[in-house]
Amino acid sequence: DSPQLHILFSQAHYERGEVAKALAELRTALSLDDKVRLAHFYTGLIHLKEGKFPDAAREFGLELAASPNDFQTRYHLAFVILAQQQTERGIAMMRELVRERPDFADARYELGKALLQKGDVKGSVENLEIAARLKPDQAHVHYQLGRAYIAAGRKAEGESQLEISKDLKEKARETNP
Repeated sequence: DSPQLHILFSQAHYERGEVAKALAELRTALSLDDKVRLAHFYTGLIHLKEGKFPDAAREFGLELAASPNDFQTRYHLAFVILAQQQTERGIAMMRELVRERPDFADARYELGKALLQKGDVKGSVENLEIAARLKPDQAHVHYQLGRAYIAAGRKAEGESQLEISKDLKEKARETNP
């Protein structure tokens, strides 16, 4: 019985919306090999999507214990840390990820959003501008950049970004009614 096979089964169950079965397959994989790659990561993703942040953080931490340099796991852990309002720790983690991969738009976006929350408008604008350049089709990125520009006293640019965000959302609704 292969733990990897149970991880594949879990993904198939998850794609069909069978969350309980997916988690059961991941538990089976871990019972066969408690250090099998990605079992804790996928368990963490399921908890994250369900809004169970402490559970997600625990699972991502367990995955990192086995694979300390796994970039995606580190990103998701940092995301969960920020979602739990552990702003300083989350910002530090996102900064580290951005140093490693300056063109990782999601980390730039999350870092920019957290910095804006904290009141670091300059740092926020810097990261959100990069995120918007890397992912110009993402409404949420333009929305946050608009907020950051307005906070920086750049009202016209802020309103322009908010308008871009609105247009992108409208386009998305038309494409996926």
